[in-house]
Amino acid sequence: MKKVLIALLVITSLTVSAQESVLLRLNYTKGDSFLVTTESKQSMGAQGGMNMKMTMGMIVTEVAEENIKTESMITSVNLEMMQGGMTMSYDSSKKEEELDQMGQMMKSQFDPMMEATIHTTFDNLGNMIDNKIDPPLPGMSQIAANTNVINYPKEKVSVGSSWTSEKENQGMTMTTTYTVNGISDGIVSLDVTGNVSGAGTGTIKGKTLVDISTGISNSAEIEISIATQGVDMTMATNTTISKM
Repeated sequence: MKKVLIALLVITSLTVSAQESVLLRLNYTKGDSFLVTTESKQSMGAQGGMNMKMTMGMIVTEVAEENIKTESMITSVNLEMMQGGMTMSYDSSKKEEELDQMGQMMKSQFDPMMEATIHTTFDNLGNMIDNKIDPPLPGMSQIAANTNVINYPKEKVSVGSSWTSEKENQGMTMTTTYTVNGISDGIVSLDVTGNVSGAGTGTIKGKTLVDISTGISNSAEIEISIATQGVDMTMATNTTISKM
């Protein structure tokens, strides 16, 4: 009889776990501040590549019923670029006199970017409503576009649930599908798959962890492989977001 009861308890426990469902929403509080760290590696085979680590500070400036406003600024950049058999590097923590000629040139490009503020408005599903850069800088457009968070579905999700979102960036359309592979200890684990079309074609794969209480993607590992204009490119990005 004991064995039967234990078996029933195990089955019941597994069933409850499997049926657990959660509502994913951005749940920020005005004044919340976060540190966003992104490490990216871009490879273009014989044509070279780039390794970059960038940190951004983000502050929640307004929380209303229909939207959330944030302000973000780049706080540090460490870049190494390989092209045409040459290696170029830049480290924002170094003074101008500590950089070589190429580093000084890159500093003149990055300094204005590090002084600019990205103003972003989201709804609580993570959809970007508005995005402005002050002062306007052409070089910031791609960085600003990447500050977007995951677009969440309206309904609750459970293990096995999936949804798809679509974004356009520099003439390419990225269609991404998120699938829930686990819910445990206040964290939703998502598998990420997708494809790229338009100016380039390719695939998207990775994984991300979402904090249920805040709706923040604490960590994400994404790899995008693209073929465009006869060039095969791979971009691997590892992003972490921590509350300060």
